[in-house]
Amino acid sequence: MNQSERILIVHDGPHHYIEGLRQKFPDLMIELCRPDEAIPDALSRVDPTIAMSFRSGRFQGPLHAPILSAPNLKWFQSGGAGIDHLPHWDTDKLMVTNAAGVSGKYMAETVTSAVLMLNFGFPKYIEDQRQKRWRPKEWTSLDCQTAFIIGLGGIGARVAERMKSFGMHVIGARNSSTSCENVDEQIPLTDLRVTLPRADFVCIHVPNTPATRHLVNADFLSAMKKDAYLINTARGAQVDEDALIDALNSGRIAGAYLDVFDEEPLPATSQLWDAPNLVMSPHVSDSIIGWEYNSAQFFADNIERYLKGETLHNICDPDLGY
Repeated sequence: MNQSERILIVHDGPHHYIEGLRQKFPDLMIELCRPDEAIPDALSRVDPTIAMSFRSGRFQGPLHAPILSAPNLKWFQSGGAGIDHLPHWDTDKLMVTNAAGVSGKYMAETVTSAVLMLNFGFPKYIEDQRQKRWRPKEWTSLDCQTAFIIGLGGIGARVAERMKSFGMHVIGARNSSTSCENVDEQIPLTDLRVTLPRADFVCIHVPNTPATRHLVNADFLSAMKKDAYLINTARGAQVDEDALIDALNSGRIAGAYLDVFDEEPLPATSQLWDAPNLVMSPHVSDSIIGWEYNSAQFFADNIERYLKGETLHNICDPDLGY
């Protein structure tokens, strides 16, 4: 076996995909971090030139930082889209890629489900059912409403496609001037405040960077319509949770759906648990069965490009944070 390239995969979960990788690349050494092994120990054992890691189980975000300091590492692949758990790296010595776009269509399904659920009033009907109350309510079709999608990367673009399929007016915000299909209006991120009063659904899809931390704050929420909904499946840090709790308790906005939180698991002491008109899920918006295989397949495609000396997909910039 030619072991000039040594690959370490850090993942505490189903890893049925690893045999497929070994069959596809029989000349490469591909090792998995052992169940009883800490990441630094695995790095010493394998001395990887390439690594891929998933934030899962006992391998939470901060524990992945030592991987980037492995002495002979040349390329690191993040198993997910986010790289906010990684320290700054030297781009002259190391290349970092992420899996942005791999789970985009699944997250778009979750966002679509949230929009339909909130628009029809399912949370209220579920509560009425529990209380044995018969309270019919009228509702407004999505085809006369506006979706405001903040962040038009792989996920935001797919959300735009789905919202457009309902006949919604779609406004998108991004830093780039590159146009996005299925978006009726596109604005820079600096113009959020003037656009928020027009939106019925505000969907957050920006990466977690210092510039986007608490993007959704008290001022942001005060600019939303009183009958508008907030949806966040990006990162918990984008939302000032105290400001959101105040907005929900005061009826400043109609409601929200959150899949991500500042602290996960969400502490039992958090007031979000009891906030009115809030639906939550435990960071599972892209947790389809077999998601690991999809990320591993993307990794395999990049390995092929790497071995051929071709440009890899999704090369990240440490200064931008994505």
